[in-house]
Amino acid sequence: MQVFCLDSEISHDLERSLPQKVYNFLHQNYSYDIETNEIVKSIIEQVKNEKDHALVELSNKFDKANFKNAKDFVVDFQEIQNLNIQIDERLKLALDTAFQRIDNYHRQQLPLDFFTTDESGMKLGNVWQAIEKIGVYVPAGSASYPSSVLMSIVPAIVAGVKEVYITTPLANHQINPAILYCAKICQVKKIYKIGGAQAISALAFGTPTISKVDKIVGPGNSFVALAKKQLYGEVGIDMIAGPSDVSIIAENFANPKWIAIDALSQLEHGIDSKAFIFVDDMEFANKIIHHINDFLKILPRRKIIEESLKNSAIFVLNNLLHSSKLINFIAPEHLQIIVKNHSPYLEKISNAGAIFIGEYTPEAIGDYIAGPSHTLPTSANARFASGLSVYDFLKRRSIMQCDKKSFQVLASHASAIANCEGLTAHQLSIDIRNL
Repeated sequence: MQVFCLDSEISHDLERSLPQKVYNFLHQNYSYDIETNEIVKSIIEQVKNEKDHALVELSNKFDKANFKNAKDFVVDFQEIQNLNIQIDERLKLALDTAFQRIDNYHRQQLPLDFFTTDESGMKLGNVWQAIEKIGVYVPAGSASYPSSVLMSIVPAIVAGVKEVYITTPLANHQINPAILYCAKICQVKKIYKIGGAQAISALAFGTPTISKVDKIVGPGNSFVALAKKQLYGEVGIDMIAGPSDVSIIAENFANPKWIAIDALSQLEHGIDSKAFIFVDDMEFANKIIHHINDFLKILPRRKIIEESLKNSAIFVLNNLLHSSKLINFIAPEHLQIIVKNHSPYLEKISNAGAIFIGEYTPEAIGDYIAGPSHTLPTSANARFASGLSVYDFLKRRSIMQCDKKSFQVLASHASAIANCEGLTAHQLSIDIRNL
């Protein structure tokens, strides 16, 4: 992990006010390699043309499955409900609690329809309707994430989505029982035991066995992300996820050991993850580094963390509030703020996927139990995007109704604009009603 000491004033024009080395480090962008992009493209074409046959072949090739036909990769609703899922009672209680908290939080997001009559007499309205079918991708490669089932599906259930399907690759020829349990409490229709770009393609196009869906959500590896990117438009997607990241702003009263493990909790996701820590005390920065090195000796995913530490840094500032300018540039997926007065930071920071305030709100509490979905914009997309929510599973329809009187009030204005744009049929469509 690098350490950058920034003593000079930091302006909003970071390219001019930061040392070039620091600016380049912060500006590093994640990109998908050309070879992976081409592989994904070929997988999409194969699934589009060969349907279930391609899914069997690709799953056996990439996921080391042993499917003989399409029936082998389907677990239907009744099977899920009848399964006697053997998981630890403590874990079961934790997942039940998470389900309830996520459900309670997202119910507060439900928007209301509205209807109004404006000054012209025209009636206007806004009506919300749930998407009909969604597919949820659940990773099961280097790590398996039952929490992703809840974080992706519960907002959809609250929104009113009726048909939910899961795709998840097999790990050691089975599905994680905790994933099955989450699917059960979410009343999932079917689970398809396939992963990667082939799973995204199947949900986008549909096959004789797999239902075509309206939208696909859920995190995945680079193959999954590229498939979602290439198939956007054929199907709706939540976001194109890149590597996970966290930024931490901390005053030196904070516990350096806690800050160290909070950073490492994100870096263990993958070798391309990032952690940025902002402090105003070099001695405090050294304490954090010391604890990072201590934790590295005991963490099972050490090799992954050692690689992701190369993408990470501690920034020592002469004024910690200046971190807000850097944060808005980084637009982190996760932001922890551990300061005595967080209000000035919240006022100045506009770009962050989710914000965790105080010593006792580590990012990990948001991953599992807080309530908001942990599916968040990565790769600086928090500049223009938000975390997954009820709104991602709703469509908004506009409703308009003129009577003769309100039409006559508005018609001349509409006709003038149509004439300006040279759209004669549009203009006649309006003028003909005033003859």
